[in-house]
Amino acid sequence: MRKIPQQQRSKELVARLVEATAQSVREHGMDKFTTHHVAELAGVSVGSLYQYFDSREDLVEALLEDVTRNLRTGLNTLVLLKTTDLRDMVEKSVHFGMGFLRADDGLAIELVRNWYRLPTQNVVRLLQDTLLDFMRMYLLKNPLANNPERLHIRSFIIANAIVFTMIRAISEPNPFITDAELEKELVEMVVSYLNA
Repeated sequence: MRKIPQQQRSKELVARLVEATAQSVREHGMDKFTTHHVAELAGVSVGSLYQYFDSREDLVEALLEDVTRNLRTGLNTLVLLKTTDLRDMVEKSVHFGMGFLRADDGLAIELVRNWYRLPTQNVVRLLQDTLLDFMRMYLLKNPLANNPERLHIRSFIIANAIVFTMIRAISEPNPFITDAELEKELVEMVVSYLNA
């Protein structure tokens, strides 16, 4: 971001630009959205947009930060559920992930289809850290008999297996598996792995 907004009006303008970026990505896709279209949707001049963002890449980065904030809020709600049943915890987590990816009129799907060229490391790290928090909470009440000291390694493997499997399935133009089937299989995989 070129200029950090200080005044309330400037902060509102930046928020409008980020929301307009989301709308433009929904309508035109990652390859075809432009700063001109974003400015038009936000109701400002392109010059006003460039006061805060140097490029469309900066707009996408701000959009990803916004998506990450929303994801963090939802994940924090899940962590606070205080469930003690492993299967229930995994089911809720996987269901939340699928719901998050399917929500927002296709924005997440478009971002997912282009994840490999976006700065998504913060989103993936957030998912890994949240999963690790989940597993720590679960282990406080239900210690795993086999290698609880390997929790960090297991959470890394699980988070990446879930995230990238969901990304791959959701980005398929003609999916061969329903969301419900995918959720069921991911839950079985994770529960079996943690109980091994």
